[in-house]
Amino acid sequence: MTRIDRYLLRTYLQAWFICFFSLVSLYVVIDLFNKLDEFVTAAEATRLGFPRVVAAYYAVQLAAIFDRLYGVIVLLAAMFTLAWMIRNNELLPLLSAGVPTRRVLYPVLFGSLVMIGLGVLNRETILPQVAEQIEMPAHDPLGREAVPVQGAYEPNGILIAGQFARRSEGIVENFTCTFPERIGGGLFNLTAREARYVPPSQDRLSGGWLLTETKPARLPTTWQSEVLEELDDGKFFLRTERVTFDRLTRQRGWLQYASTSRLLDELNGGGVGRLTPLAVQLHLRFVVPLLVLIMAWMGSALLLRDQYRNVFLNAGLCLVLAGCFYAVCYATRYLGDSEYLPPLLAAWLPVLLFGPAAFVLHEGIHT
Repeated sequence: MTRIDRYLLRTYLQAWFICFFSLVSLYVVIDLFNKLDEFVTAAEATRLGFPRVVAAYYAVQLAAIFDRLYGVIVLLAAMFTLAWMIRNNELLPLLSAGVPTRRVLYPVLFGSLVMIGLGVLNRETILPQVAEQIEMPAHDPLGREAVPVQGAYEPNGILIAGQFARRSEGIVENFTCTFPERIGGGLFNLTAREARYVPPSQDRLSGGWLLTETKPARLPTTWQSEVLEELDDGKFFLRTERVTFDRLTRQRGWLQYASTSRLLDELNGGGVGRLTPLAVQLHLRFVVPLLVLIMAWMGSALLLRDQYRNVFLNAGLCLVLAGCFYAVCYATRYLGDSEYLPPLLAAWLPVLLFGPAAFVLHEGIHT
């Protein structure tokens, strides 16, 4: 790496951090004013004070904010780096020395790759760990508020559902489970006033649900399955393989925060909800980093095709380009989730559209 490469890379990183702090600060300020009443309610309920509630909320939300904005930030940083270089007449000496214009892009694209890798790392490691806190509403940071429950199937065909749940206690109220004929010898329905999920451990009664105040209070005399164990009158333990408390209470946007390995596990498990959105989201995990790189490549090539364009005009073109990218991505994703397009085509169609355009723009750079 030459001295010029290090200089361009350093300039790119500086532009990236400036864009990052600017966009994140703008996002936080706007979101803070929209949720001001919720934060006041949360501060009164938790008695932690308004500043601590706000700081704790956005410390967790920062991972999700970064995931939404890092593509635009990579594009802005690349364009501002090249625009600053042109504005200071630093490109002309390089061209006079015989350095091709495309060679100037290498440090910028390398910096973009580094930041894309940071975005992937955030997506696969940080977001899944804080997903539950991210989905907490601003007015209920401790998870005391009742949340709706989504029904789910076990691989053996047991349907599990409930009325509502309390995340802070891990309890589902008005819990119901319906057993197919192959398990209980006949269709059997069991309801419980309260069910508490016990995570897997070395204990015998773990990896399932502890049911209390059930109806019926006793199992049929012909019952032989070990999936449901009778502990006492109106008290049972239901062993489950895939239906956990998190699965029953997760919100519609849980796919955005799940890791790729979990998406694969959900697809392989099957039997729980629609699998098409899962397949689309899985393909997007590989497509989005590539799209961000194409977006930065197109923006840089667009700038170098007309090196004397106004800096603010370049910034405007950058935002228009990013808007087009995101509009096409959201449209194809919607068509894929709605099963108008196959998941593979819905995810990769933006690459097929913008990839050749990026190549044409790159070839049009004056050297």
